[in-house]
Amino acid sequence: MPESALRRHFGHPAFREGQLQVVQAILDGKDTVAIMPTGQGKSICYQLPAMMLEGTTLVVSPLIALMKDQVDSLHERGIAATFINSSLDGEEAEHRLEQLAAGAYKLVYIAPERFRNRAFLAALKGVKISRFAIDEAHCLSQWGHDFRPDYLRLKDALPVLGWPPILAATATATPEVREDIIRQLGLKNPTVFVTGFDRPNLRYVVRPASGESAKLAKVSEIVAKVPGSTIIYAATRKSVETIAEHLAAEGLAVAPYHAGMDDASRVGAQDAFMSGRARIVVATNAFGMGVDKSNVRLVLHFDLPGTIEAYYQEAGRAGRDGKASYCVLLFSAADRYLQEFFIEGSSPGLDILKGVYRFLCDQGPDEFVATNEAIAKKLPGKVNDMAIGTCLNLFERAGVIQRAARGTNHAYVKRLNALMPLDSRARTQKAVYAALKEALGDRLDEGTTLDLNALVNHVGIARESVMTALHGLHERGLIDYTPPQRGRAMRLIKRASELPDLGIDLSALISKQTREQAKLDCMVNYAHTTDCRRHYILGYFGEHRAKGSCGSCDRCLESKGPGKPALKSPASHPPSARKEAPPLVKASDAPARPRVSRDDMLAQVLAGHREGLGAAALAERLERSPTTIEGYLIDLLQADAIQRAGLVNDLKAARIIQAIASEGSERLRPLKDALGDDVSYFEIRALLASEKLGSGTPAAGIRTAEVGA
Repeated sequence: MPESALRRHFGHPAFREGQLQVVQAILDGKDTVAIMPTGQGKSICYQLPAMMLEGTTLVVSPLIALMKDQVDSLHERGIAATFINSSLDGEEAEHRLEQLAAGAYKLVYIAPERFRNRAFLAALKGVKISRFAIDEAHCLSQWGHDFRPDYLRLKDALPVLGWPPILAATATATPEVREDIIRQLGLKNPTVFVTGFDRPNLRYVVRPASGESAKLAKVSEIVAKVPGSTIIYAATRKSVETIAEHLAAEGLAVAPYHAGMDDASRVGAQDAFMSGRARIVVATNAFGMGVDKSNVRLVLHFDLPGTIEAYYQEAGRAGRDGKASYCVLLFSAADRYLQEFFIEGSSPGLDILKGVYRFLCDQGPDEFVATNEAIAKKLPGKVNDMAIGTCLNLFERAGVIQRAARGTNHAYVKRLNALMPLDSRARTQKAVYAALKEALGDRLDEGTTLDLNALVNHVGIARESVMTALHGLHERGLIDYTPPQRGRAMRLIKRASELPDLGIDLSALISKQTREQAKLDCMVNYAHTTDCRRHYILGYFGEHRAKGSCGSCDRCLESKGPGKPALKSPASHPPSARKEAPPLVKASDAPARPRVSRDDMLAQVLAGHREGLGAAALAERLERSPTTIEGYLIDLLQADAIQRAGLVNDLKAARIIQAIASEGSERLRPLKDALGDDVSYFEIRALLASEKLGSGTPAAGIRTAEVGA
């Protein structure tokens, strides 16, 4: 029986909601699609059947760290499991494949990229694969928020695996993504389980904050109000470091985590957070997948995520123990532009794609090395380096270029003077020098390539320290050291007069950009909505409910008015959620915002503007977001109720007009890039609005007399 097997193998007394039905469908040999909220225990749905069935269950997982965490956890329970991914050297990967073929494992975690490897596919022939589980299955769909082309190879591997029953599991799939998953895998009449997206114990909150200093102040305020473990997400590595330093200066135990840190530092940060030594982890979205810490009381987003799916997944790492927890988003209008930068990087326009192809053609047929930054500088205008990388990936997949494998650009090292003594104080240099002699032997005297990753592992200290030591040894004349070339070697192998002739699906590229912009619009609308935030999220995922108050998001609490109970939970909330709600959102903190007509609001904005208040000050006075206030100011400008000079000084206006002459006015982004950081998007919009007053037609719905002009 599944219940007894659950207790025996995993020590859990009972299944969580939805788990038993999914497990039973898998045991019955049915193709299954499981949509389960973050923290609901999707992994048990394939791990338990693996223990109850003959043969091996293959699990496709997109993240190396997630695989290791899962396998380590299974090992602790005495379950035979392993992973095969790029973190292994060739010898170890081959050994694990041999063990797989011998039936030594019940569960094997595989990266989707592994299915490109013919040797891997050949090794799977003859292996008894009982079930094929695909975790994070939304990566299969181009409509998903994290589409990965390598996932599309999974369908082609099914004949090699012997057509085992499939489980596709994810926490973040809209109805159209679910349909796309089924279509991409070719599933026939699969059993589909949607256990619901609601997490009743989570309180959704949005707080307006413009600029870094205002956001940092909000972070301090909120972290002080909500005790307990906290995850703070930021969009960039720089922001992660800034927030972590800010909180550390306030005496808080905090650990930064981002992909730019070396492996040891990231593992140390994660361990500190998981063990409780660090109350707070500040991270990019590289952190959290597979991190199973049940008592996270607060997940705070410093920057706007790009999609509702990403926000739901990251915010859902709060309150996995069922107790009341907060999901707080700090929102500034400028956040949208950062996400648009990321969209441009992942979905470049056709003009950038054409420019990169022209650059490649100009290099001729010989192999060359060029970084993304170097290519970007050769193109007209200001081009996103990320967009260059995406273009090169597209060309590589289409067979237009051939690139050397990652990591093949090794350094070069040669010993110059074996007799020169080392200063005893240069301990790191001494350790690196000894490691070079030990690892390279006679080759060091002849001169040889150097694998820096291998040297770092051999020495056992941070990569940055090793690099510094190598440069120091070179400067002292002990070694001749040449760093590895930046960028990957490549050469052009296919030419065509038109991009479509190269085999690149341009319509798919355009559609992807359109979808990502639409998803970003939904995320921005979440921040602006005046309705229940919980219902907004559930509706996005197709789970529509009758209108009404959820009783716990900031919007619903505001609508109660002052003096009402602050965090009265719905009857479905567990007792602990009703009992232990921290005092972050309460009616006394957020009194009911009175309903104000549009014309009344315009009048109030106009009055404040005439007092000399800017958008930020008006936003604070009127309890609206700065973006909303800027919109009213533009409307007033178009209605000729205020003058442009009050929003844009003459010097900036002249610069914007000059930029319009060269860049056009169809898109704001090229104008902003041309003007730099000292001219805001709002100032550009204000100038454009003022230049359109020649017709004398005010904006629809605004009558000058009614706003007191």
